[in-house]
Amino acid sequence: MVVRLLTQDAFRWNAVLGGLLTANCPQKAFFGFLYMRGRRVRVDGYTILLLLKAFTLLPAFIFPSERLHSYVFKLGFESNIIVQTSLLKTYGLFGNLQSAFKVFDETPQKDIVLWNALIAAYEQSGHPSIAAECLRSMFNGNVRPNEVTLVSIISSFSQLAALAHGRVAHGYAIKNLIRFDSFVQNTLIRLYCRCGRMRAARRIFEKMRGRNEVSWSTMINGYTDTGRLTLALDLFKNMVAADVIPDEVTVLSVVTMCMNLGSFELGKWIDDYVTRSRYRGIIRLENALIGMHSKCGDIRRSCEIFNLMKVRNVVSWTSMIQGLALHGHGMDALTRFAQMQREGFWPDEILFLAILSACNYANLVAEGRKCFKSMVLEYELMPWMEHYGVMVDMLCRGGLLNEAFEIISGMHIKPDGVIWRTLIRASQEEGQVGIVGQFIDLLIKIEPENSENYIMKSSLHGINGEWNNVEDVRHEMGTSGVSKKSPGCSWIEAKHLA
Repeated sequence: MVVRLLTQDAFRWNAVLGGLLTANCPQKAFFGFLYMRGRRVRVDGYTILLLLKAFTLLPAFIFPSERLHSYVFKLGFESNIIVQTSLLKTYGLFGNLQSAFKVFDETPQKDIVLWNALIAAYEQSGHPSIAAECLRSMFNGNVRPNEVTLVSIISSFSQLAALAHGRVAHGYAIKNLIRFDSFVQNTLIRLYCRCGRMRAARRIFEKMRGRNEVSWSTMINGYTDTGRLTLALDLFKNMVAADVIPDEVTVLSVVTMCMNLGSFELGKWIDDYVTRSRYRGIIRLENALIGMHSKCGDIRRSCEIFNLMKVRNVVSWTSMIQGLALHGHGMDALTRFAQMQREGFWPDEILFLAILSACNYANLVAEGRKCFKSMVLEYELMPWMEHYGVMVDMLCRGGLLNEAFEIISGMHIKPDGVIWRTLIRASQEEGQVGIVGQFIDLLIKIEPENSENYIMKSSLHGINGEWNNVEDVRHEMGTSGVSKKSPGCSWIEAKHLA
């Protein structure tokens, strides 16, 4: 009915197309445009802008990007800088940088908005060096950057970790920008964090009048990435106290920090925060909390969170089984594994690594053997090096050295040094000295530059009283260019003293 009433009035057509886009119906808007053209309604520049907006919300196959340029040219809008800028942004959004530059190059009057669109297209498509080169060309064309330009350029320098260039851009912003807005400041904070200059980032952060969620999150992530976990947590607490709502990624990062610090009190605090806030029920946060409490020593709370989850995925089961394994609850882990199978979840390689580790820690050799066979035969998963390593360790700890050697011999990948060393040490403990020498020789072939392997071989000859062979091993180390490891040391901190 509406279409019949519109007749040839482009203004009313534009109103309908705009309404469809506002209602998040880009496909209907696109087909409305096609119907409009079929009725030979003369389009204007605003119609093209609506078409381009619809195109950015649709899959590329609906309107192939190769047709866009020629279509705009055919309709006579090749000199309309607003249309050309929108067309360039559309190409940039889909990563078609060649067409984006073609639009830019063919536009006679290149204003600051068009330059910004081109620079942003390169920066957002992962070509920061080209974006920086565009800035040079922009200056040569007597066009001066504004705050939008600087956001893209500083982001490019951040991707490149180009601290010196970033400082120049910072100085330019201070000298030339009338409005030093939060977008520029947040981008500068991200640059300094990316380059490890946390003091410079913090100075900008402290001077900001309008800190937003991005400002806080960028600083917290900067402290996290540079290993300053305590400062990151303190800043997060300040963020919460300032009634700034963090995003899900930041909360997840803080949960991970608490897990890495292994602090029971911090873990309880972040758990209370997540439970009281809008993040309750977000599955990946609940999964992270399960892992955090397990590593902080509170397996009971991990079980509570898991049992209260309304929706679970394979990661949920993996986190729970890993936690039970860490605390030596092998039978409980197997019970959860059986429950998971009954509920129809399909285990992956990581989950099998968790259940094998649980069997290993609890010395459940028969159950571990059964799980390993189930992984290969029932679920048709190819074991990783880590799976083989856990199985060999489990069998060696159970005194089943022959079976461990059979596992190694049947591996579809070349066993690494860790697996051989596990078997060697177990063989030595069982007094099977005769075969140990052969295993060590195989190990040296795999890791000819590892001095520990030569030391084991030398020690074996010493135990057997073969002192001439001990000298031969030392000579072999010298000719192979292998140096003896320096003694290690550790530091502990007490009352701020190392």
